[in-house]
Parts: sequence; structure tokens; C-alpha cells
Amino acid sequence: MATTNSHDDAHNNANDTIEIPIVDLPSHLRCHSTPLSGRTITTRIKINKGSTAFTEVPFAHSIHFAARQSTCDTCFAQCDVNTLEYECEEGCGIHYCSKVCKQKGSARHMRICHLIQQTNRTKKNARLMNESLSLLISLSSNTQPLDRVTNMMMDGTKKGCRDTKKAESNFRALQHNIEKEGKELEPHGSYAAALSVKNLNGIGLYNVYGDEVAVTLCPALAMVNHSCKPNCQQIADNGSCRLRALRDIHIGEELSYSYMSLEGSDIERKANITDNWKFVCQCYRCKGGECIEFDAMHTCYCGSVCYEVDRTTGKCVCNLGVVK
Repeated sequence: MATTNSHDDAHNNANDTIEIPIVDLPSHLRCHSTPLSGRTITTRIKINKGSTAFTEVPFAHSIHFAARQSTCDTCFAQCDVNTLEYECEEGCGIHYCSKVCKQKGSARHMRICHLIQQTNRTKKNARLMNESLSLLISLSSNTQPLDRVTNMMMDGTKKGCRDTKKAESNFRALQHNIEKEGKELEPHGSYAAALSVKNLNGIGLYNVYGDEVAVTLCPALAMVNHSCKPNCQQIADNGSCRLRALRDIHIGEELSYSYMSLEGSDIERKANITDNWKFVCQCYRCKGGECIEFDAMHTCYCGSVCYEVDRTTGKCVCNLGVVK
């Protein structure tokens, strides 16, 4: 999550902006903070409709336990019916859609396979705790510094702090002296801080039925603002999260995508945004703007934003990333 307010097509006074350096941010994009929009990403060039505005490989990801047999751990492709063919030989439960994906993900997976196996044997943990542990294991497998993640906005509620501290304690108990590329574990509190960004910044991956099957953390993408009438569609495929332009985006415009389903009433949508992301949305739609044409072109029956939809079928078309 990037900000406490959301605005469409906002142009801010250059004198009031503060540049924010982001590792691996493409040169055609600019990350900065403004009084109007908070932290945001704008484009330095025109981005044509249908083109990819931004792509990021997640810093960490966690495929939920029930979906591990049907979701590729490398490219996130899904199998709707059968178990994926290629499985980790150590029996940790991680699956892949192809030999190529298995080979591509092997180096990182080898660093954490033994931890995943320990988590699988820990029956006493609740589902949400196991999902937190899985994400922490993925975080620990990344050789880049954790401060790439902790720059995102954190859940500072009492419950959030309590849960993340407990998850870090359980994570450390899995193995007392884990080495990561020749280094020991990060200092105490580091993993709780990294995990605390999930609730406000985690990007969910969904199956054809609309059920969440995984969550990813993308530090740069987290700087992109929400809008209920966005100019981008957020897509997760080929092991990355990317933004596809729904229309031409002009120089100086903010990139935006919808953090949530647009299904339901305006009151329900606004309440969900405030409850889940702790800001009051002030986008074009939330200010009472007419969005009939936008919805006819881009809003799926389930409420997700798509590049194009066919609203004559009455069926959801947005979650079709299935292995054939």
C-alpha cells in the first residue's frame, strides 16, 4: 500500500515532491512522495493501452498449504483439476508445472526445503500461523536485505504486533542456527517487522473459483496507489506481478490499480478500504463519478478489474491462469 489517500490522474507540484529511491525500479517510472497522494509511482513516458506498465518479481511468496499441489511454486500457474506433475523429491509438498520451472526454482528452494518440511509436521499451529511461517521461510530464502520489505507500510495494531512476534518466535524455533548464503539469522525483531507488512501490502493470487491460493510481497509495486477506477490491471503470472495499462497513461500520471473487488455498494466498498488499508479513498468513483463505461469494459462479474470483459456471459473471466 502506498498512501493514505487515493486520487485519479493526480499531478502534484514538483516543488512539494520528495524523491524515493527504489531498488530495481524501471527507469521510465518515478517513485516520490507528495502532500496530495503520499508515496506514489508516476510515469516519465507515455504508456500505451494494453502494454505492460511495470513488472516485479516478488521478494517473497507463500502458496497456501491446500493449494501447493495445484499451484506452481515458480511461475504461479494453476492446475484446476489434477495435481501438478513435478514435485520436490524431498516430500515437502511444493509442486511445479514443468521441468523448467522446477530447475529455475531449485536454488532458492534448496535453502528452505528442510524448513517447509518441519512446518508440515507441526500440526499444532493454526492455519494462519502456518501461512505466516511459510511467508517467513520465503523471506529468509531471499539473499537481498530485509529492509527492501520493511520500507513498506506496516500493521502497527496490537493484534498485528502480537501475531508477528509469535510467528517470528515459532520461525526461529524451527531451526536455531539457520545459515543463509553464509549468514546467520537476522537480528531479533527483523522477521516480525518484515511479516507485519503483509496485511497492508500482500498481493493475493486466486484460482478460477476466486479463492486465494497464495500471497506475494512486492516492495516496489506496493508504492502504486489504489483507485476504484484504476488505469492498470494487476496480474500475477510467469512468476511475477505486473501492471497492464487499461488505457493510454500520459507523462506525469500516477499508476494505479484496484486493491480489492469492486463488487457491492459504494458504502461497502469504502468501508472495506478503510478497514483493510486504513485510508479513505478519494478516487473518481468514490467522489460520485460515473463509471458505467469503465465497468462495461473492465469490471468482471466478480468485481475484479480486467483488461477486457464480456458481460454478456454472466460468468467470471478474471481467474483463468490454468495449466492445460
